[in-house]
Parts: sequence; C-alpha cells; structure tokens
Amino acid sequence: MKPKELVAHLRKNQNNNKSLKTVFATQFLGKLESEELDGLMKSINHEKNRRDVAVINEKIEFLKSKGFEVIQSAK
Repeated sequence: MKPKELVAHLRKNQNNNKSLKTVFATQFLGKLESEELDGLMKSINHEKNRRDVAVINEKIEFLKSKGFEVIQSAK
C-alpha cells in the first residue's frame, strides 16, 4: 500500500471529530502489538511536534516582518 492510499483509507474511516471509527480502530489497531502501538504513537508525536514548531516559527517570522520584536524564552 502506498502512503497516499493509507492516508485515504484512514481518512475514510474517521469520525467527524477526526478520531478513528470504533470498528476500524478495533480491527486495525487491534492487529498491532503494544510495542508497535508505542512506536506508532512515538512517530506520530514526533511529526506533530515538528509541525507545531514549524507553525510557531512561521508566526514568529510574520511578526518580525511586521516590525515586532519577538522575545523567545526557554521551555
């Protein structure tokens, strides 16, 4: 299965709130071992964090382009 096909299949099996439909989640996720689910969650969290940082950096650059001084603090 190609990545686009997997994404299309996942989207087809989502509820309106973007969570997976119960039957699909049970059938699909139920086939994976706990360690595989942990790895999948780790990869998803990594991608989500990467995207969040990109959005933040985009907003910082926008503010700077409008003449604002952006002060970043450590986490």
